[in-house]
Amino acid sequence: MHARIVVDAGAEQVLARINPAVGTVEPLPDGRSVLVTGGDSVETVAVWIGMLGYDFHVTEPPGLVEHLCVLAGRYSRATSQTATAQSSAPGRASSPGT
Repeated sequence: MHARIVVDAGAEQVLARINPAVGTVEPLPDGRSVLVTGGDSVETVAVWIGMLGYDFHVTEPPGLVEHLCVLAGRYSRATSQTATAQSSAPGRASSPGT
């Protein structure tokens, strides 16, 4: 399985976060970069790109896009009750971003 992932970080930043065996990084004129990578499965690639620490955009392959949608829903559900409980706890001041 191969993928081209646009990463919202420069090539140097992405290169500092990956093992060269993971893939190649190409700079884009707008300061972002493209990570060309692959793996045994969409699950493996999803884990790798999730660990980059940068926002990213995936449009293909369709199986990776679908798996990322499943993970996004799963992570959202995993934190939605926690976020609600924390924001409604007595005496808890809210802060930006929470």
